[in-house]
Amino acid sequence: PVFEILESRRMSVVADAGCSILTLNPPYLLGIATYGLGTAIGVAARSTGVALIGDYGLIHSGIQSLIDAYEKKTPLLCIVLNNRCMGMTGGQESPDPARYISWADPVTVGSGDNEVLRRLLVPPAEPVTVIVEGTCPEGRYHETVEC
Repeated sequence: PVFEILESRRMSVVADAGCSILTLNPPYLLGIATYGLGTAIGVAARSTGVALIGDYGLIHSGIQSLIDAYEKKTPLLCIVLNNRCMGMTGGQESPDPARYISWADPVTVGSGDNEVLRRLLVPPAEPVTVIVEGTCPEGRYHETVEC
């Protein structure tokens, strides 16, 4: 649902390395760029205003750019895909990012809660962080992830 909502609103995203990079491919074609793990927030803050980052990417190196965006009150929608694992490297467990960014007052929503997602996934006037909780498909279905 996240990808479909962004697509229907023609919101271009900067996708982080990781599962969010799948948005650059059909059927979505949402992403305009990806540079590396943790970079989506910093790049989006200076371009599209919409960052799509995984839970581990945020903790690994994206959090610094999130702090900067909040400090500067940059209009940024930061969407964190929280599947509690490092999906592109074998599924190692990842800590819950919410405890590290409580200062940002993130909104946590389930990946299937379409009504709330439709309300939250809009261009903001100031920084907004939405944590979308879901799961990562296993095995050969991994790269067909639906968020």
